[in-house]
Amino acid sequence: MKLELMINQKYAQLNETDKEIVTFIVQHKSFVRASSLERVAGESLFSKSSIFRACKKIGLTGYSQLQYLLQAESADEDVTTTSSDYLSQTVKSLLWTVNQFKGTKVDEVYADIANAGSIYIYATGWIQQIAAEQLQRDLFLLGIDTFVFPPAAEEVAQPRHNVKVGDLVIIISYSGMNTTVLHFMDSLKMQGIKIVSFTSFRQNQIAQASDHNLYFDVVSKKIGTQDRQENFFANLHILMDIFTMGLSNYLTNHAPKES
Repeated sequence: MKLELMINQKYAQLNETDKEIVTFIVQHKSFVRASSLERVAGESLFSKSSIFRACKKIGLTGYSQLQYLLQAESADEDVTTTSSDYLSQTVKSLLWTVNQFKGTKVDEVYADIANAGSIYIYATGWIQQIAAEQLQRDLFLLGIDTFVFPPAAEEVAQPRHNVKVGDLVIIISYSGMNTTVLHFMDSLKMQGIKIVSFTSFRQNQIAQASDHNLYFDVVSKKIGTQDRQENFFANLHILMDIFTMGLSNYLTNHAPKES
């Protein structure tokens, strides 16, 4: 399991000091991977015991396992960076996304969708906007009407005019760090509105602030004559489809029985 996923899963249980420690670790992975606990404590200005406790709180046995995890991640990144077999990378990435989905308690997500009044979708980029329209179409096939917010930031500046208590909002984001969306989410949460997010795998605030989050992996590839690095989002579209198919099964299994 990658470090960011472990942090996101336990984030609500961390105190402010823990959050500052894990943020330091994520932002200085190379340094932490190669440094002793004493050196990290000196550089971060946190005590050794505080760092050790933070490791325990996110599900590690201690600092040694943190370093082992970071070393394993680094090895995987080196393979990805140097490999030109993008087909194998894509298949591996797809399997990772599917396995993450299988490990998520999706019935809780489906129950909130089934019990919601209206459902709204907001996406933070043009590729994500395409995915939002795909999800809207998939939900329509299940008899669930949804509204997709336009991508303009001002359209979500005053959500109280559109979304009411009992509704549900789905947010699709690559970075999970969009400031406008985070303010939007704060307004929704103050109204008691459920939030489901789809984000790329990383430590991100949108995932942490959501009631439910699903992860997709992204494949990076150098393209063109200038070797421009681009991200490809096949996993996001597949995640939308398997999410909808699972929802279809849930609705069928929980349909009221005829007397």
